[in-house]
Amino acid sequence: MRKILILSLGFALSLGAQAKDYHRTADTTTVVCRLSADGMLRPLKPSYMKGALVASPWTDNWFVQAAGGTTVFLGKPLGCNDLFGRMKPAFSVSIGKWFTPSVGGRLNYGGMQFNDCNNSSQDYQYLRADFMWNVLGNLYKDDVHTLARWSVIPYVGVGMLHNKVNAHKPFAISYGIQGQYHLSPRIAVTAEIGNMTTMQDFDGYGKAHRLGDHLLSASLGLSVRIGKTGWKRVIDARPYIAQNEWLSAYASSLSDSNSRYHAQHDRDCQTLEQLRKILAIEGLLDKYGHLFSDDAASSVTNGYPRNDYSGLNSLRARMRDKYGNGQKTKVMESASCTEEYGNAEGEPEDDYLSLIHSGKACIGAPIYFFFELGTDRLLNRSQLVNLDEVARIAKKYGLKVKVIGAADSATGSEAINDNLSRSRARFIAEELMKRGMENGTISQIFDGGIDDYSPNEANRHTRILLYL
Repeated sequence: MRKILILSLGFALSLGAQAKDYHRTADTTTVVCRLSADGMLRPLKPSYMKGALVASPWTDNWFVQAAGGTTVFLGKPLGCNDLFGRMKPAFSVSIGKWFTPSVGGRLNYGGMQFNDCNNSSQDYQYLRADFMWNVLGNLYKDDVHTLARWSVIPYVGVGMLHNKVNAHKPFAISYGIQGQYHLSPRIAVTAEIGNMTTMQDFDGYGKAHRLGDHLLSASLGLSVRIGKTGWKRVIDARPYIAQNEWLSAYASSLSDSNSRYHAQHDRDCQTLEQLRKILAIEGLLDKYGHLFSDDAASSVTNGYPRNDYSGLNSLRARMRDKYGNGQKTKVMESASCTEEYGNAEGEPEDDYLSLIHSGKACIGAPIYFFFELGTDRLLNRSQLVNLDEVARIAKKYGLKVKVIGAADSATGSEAINDNLSRSRARFIAEELMKRGMENGTISQIFDGGIDDYSPNEANRHTRILLYL
């Protein structure tokens, strides 16, 4: 009984393990395809289809061949000579092209002499076009940069023979096989066995307009490839199709998200308007009205970072407090501004405010834009964000802008630095006008070469000063 219980328990445990292993295997074979946004937004590297090659352009993969050998004429009537008695020398030259690694064509010219049925020598020549098929051409598809060492090329073609003795020019059908051994990517040794079948009266004997005469040939020669050789693989378009479909879906999802955010923004604006009305009814609009100002709204809606102009922000606080509780915020003076109009350090804050109102001092600290050596190209294009803010504030409050260009006196001549400071100032002024500022509100000053800052690269700048 104990043995039966032990065997039953072991059998039950084995079934549980098998069931557990079955579920694990089923889970691991589940493949979930996840397209990475980071990967799909990057340019794809081309992948190639296995076993597919692009057809050769018209200018590529040409070859010329020259061969010499022997010809044996077998006609009707046959005559009484043996095979070796019928052998005569022959030559051939051809030019052709491979359209793919397997398919090609050539134009072949050759001839010399043959023995007719009466064992008399006759001169002949031929011109024919052959279609060629390399049965080992698929070896190229594994590595397009390595030429296959051997080629086995059956061919078939049509052409015309010319017997110089009797002036017969009958139609002929050619067929045979050629073998090649490549000594290099361009040079190959060729061995060819072929036949041309033509009309029975080619040698002057036999019936006309009936096939029956044959010119058997065997030859050895060389084949030389000219022009560009090799083959291009076919790029697999499936990854690009998948990426295009993904990008289309991604753009559609972004458009949907943008529509939702736009609707949410409209609802938020309506809510803020209702809150404004409630504050006005409760008499709290003066205390909390600054939360509804354009500055507060723009800090939320603008898609670029805000610069903190301490002097200008302090001036705004003063102007708001003029109608509020009368408390004033201490003004942070700018050494760069006072540098233009003398040192204002230690002066009462009311004097600084009066200087700003009188136009004798700038508002806050200057904004600097740094340039590459010897050019009017910004060292960092992200500085253009500062121009967006400067133009917006200047237009909103009717401020005037002074643009001062400078160059590094440690490099370049005086004339070069003068021109460079002009072009740098002009660049910033033009960028401000592109952002809606009028030319009359912008003044340009050219410092030429300076050595006021360290390191020397800091002197290659244009600075902007804001004035009432």
